[in-house]
Amino acid sequence: MRCVDEGILVILTGPPGAGKSTVGRLVAAEYNPSACIHSDWAYTTIVNGFIRQWEPESDPQNRAVIRSSIAMAARLAEGGYFTVIEGIFGPWYLDIVRDELEGHQIRTHYVVLRPEIEACLERAQNRPQVEKVPGHRPLADSGPIRLLWNIFSDLGEYEGHVIDNTNMTASQAATAICKRVQKGREVLPAPPEQRT
Repeated sequence: MRCVDEGILVILTGPPGAGKSTVGRLVAAEYNPSACIHSDWAYTTIVNGFIRQWEPESDPQNRAVIRSSIAMAARLAEGGYFTVIEGIFGPWYLDIVRDELEGHQIRTHYVVLRPEIEACLERAQNRPQVEKVPGHRPLADSGPIRLLWNIFSDLGEYEGHVIDNTNMTASQAATAICKRVQKGREVLPAPPEQRT
């Protein structure tokens, strides 16, 4: 176990079935003190008016939930915890992430787990379909999984942040992430307009 002497935030993303929840906890377990936030939990707090996250009209909801979960992660990291937050944080939402992290002195890493589509489908469809909160069952439908996998399939300038964990165990993927964090790789880059 590695001791933490500064706040570090790892944003772990990828399509459904990529292994984010399992791998995220394993990464956090390598550090002390540490925390792991499953951002999907924030969606379960919506009592009325929930919209499935892949529906076009869900964007305002998704942005509000992402903003609130990143704020929570930032506070934990600022408090000295090695913090992993896992969920759907595609580059199209990084404006919110950067906005919420502004003013915080946190080293932030951005890591994308992206196994092949067949692996995502198999993992998503074989996980327990237990409703932890009524109306919020883990996603297993192939349509939305394929849609989100396709969105993650070409990340342009963020391709260097991708780990193909198709043939990795969760433990191997976690080790790969820890090595990248130790080497300072995948640090969240500044937005294009601020680069020199």
